Amino acid sequence: MSERSRPRCRPATARHLLLLLMWLAHARAVAAAEATSRPALAIPDRLRLLVVAPHPDDETLGAGGLMQRVQKHGGRVSVAYLTSGDGYVDAVELETNSLKPKPEDFVDYGERRLHEALRALQAISISQKRLFVFGFPDGGLRDLLSAHWSSSTPFVSPYTGDSRPPYSQSLSPDTSYSGVALERELARLIIRLNPGWIAVTGPWDIHPDHCAAFHFVVRSLRRIHSSDPNFRPPVLLAYTVHRPDWPGFSEGTSLNAPPNVSPDGASWRFLDLTSDELDGKGRALDQYTSQMDIMAVLFRGFVRPNEVFAVYSKLPPEPTDVCGGAAK
Repeated sequence: MSERSRPRCRPATARHLLLLLMWLAHARAVAAAEATSRPALAIPDRLRLLVVAPHPDDETLGAGGLMQRVQKHGGRVSVAYLTSGDGYVDAVELETNSLKPKPEDFVDYGERRLHEALRALQAISISQKRLFVFGFPDGGLRDLLSAHWSSSTPFVSPYTGDSRPPYSQSLSPDTSYSGVALERELARLIIRLNPGWIAVTGPWDIHPDHCAAFHFVVRSLRRIHSSDPNFRPPVLLAYTVHRPDWPGFSEGTSLNAPPNVSPDGASWRFLDLTSDELDGKGRALDQYTSQMDIMAVLFRGFVRPNEVFAVYSKLPPEPTDVCGGAAK
């Protein structure tokens, strides 16, 4: 073969090959960095877990896989609903086919959501006995931290018209809607259940009820500790439901931590779900038919191969600012 006819590697091809190798090396480095920056959440055996949900469905969206994993490890799961989700105006209007629903329509809607919650928990083998209903005002938890902290100035729900829980299954149906009452009742439940872990929505969640739920848990734990210095606070895990840039809608892809969130005193942990746990989470979410009719896209955004939690190494300090407002 002559020198002229012998094939040669052209400089451009060599450069392309070099760029391809560099890109592959970069991709491997990024994948390795992501794996290192996503430390796993280790679940101890026989753990007592309390999941605090501002509304029915939040517990499954943020911690449906965690609840199943705890049970697989021989643990016990309890779920506390601070509100019954009865203040969702658009949904009640759709349900009643009326632009002016009556107070009893909102209560009926709250009852429906509680029934859905029961079915959702049953779908992942959690007993009805482990469901605890507070029945505090949907859309009013942040107000309880400020203008309605004292029982002398109870909050009145603009939806149900009630200043006390209207649900027969509420833990304390005679309790007035006040911040001090919710803190007290939540502290009583924590003492009763003695959980090793508590999972609750994080203070960075943009829904006011979700943000306030975190602070009520912290205040309740501090209330217990102030009366019993030997009390050992449980590990606190914060999960996310509402953020403008999270979780996104790429079904099947793993979740990262919510962007632009740096929880003080906490570190991000990731729970990779098995196929059975993912199926269980999907089945549980399917029970929330009243929500699926309106926000199915958001729900599907949470059916991912993992869940994300901010784990606090110690109990966070009591905040001076609560969800954009001054705390009492």
